[in-house]
Amino acid sequence: MMKSMIFAVASRTLASVGALAVVAAPAVTLAASVQADVAALAASIQAAVTQAQTAAAAAGLSGDAASAQVQAAVQQAIAASGATPDQALAALSIARSNMTSSGALSASGSAALGAVSAQVSSLSSSSGGAPASGGSSGGGAPVPPPASSGGGGGGSDYRPTT
Repeated sequence: MMKSMIFAVASRTLASVGALAVVAAPAVTLAASVQADVAALAASIQAAVTQAQTAAAAAGLSGDAASAQVQAAVQQAIAASGATPDQALAALSIARSNMTSSGALSASGSAALGAVSAQVSSLSSSSGGAPASGGSSGGGAPVPPPASSGGGGGGSDYRPTT
């Protein structure tokens, strides 16, 4: 009797642990996929900044004009990627870090990355509480409370005929 009870407890424990492993595995895969997306976007941003800085220098632009050209290129790269604001912020941070450490980021490029980061962070879901709409931001008017009179409101409206 004792052996069967120990076996039953051990079996339930193993089944629970196995179920947790199955549930946790997709999250790990998803996290790796998001990291790959962020890394790809960071590379795309770096390429856009480099090309825009080169084009601005060739056109003789400097200061605000050069920064605006770089900013437009970065915004286009982010929009083309379809990344979420949080992914875009992470990619912007990685791109800034990589370009600063390699010495490839000009003052106008740095200003442009800062401006785009500020714009994207205003859209980010991590800057404050998560919206009640399941992660989407913006949108229409809030859903009104249910009417206080009429059908519904606490049980079935089914009334059997007698």
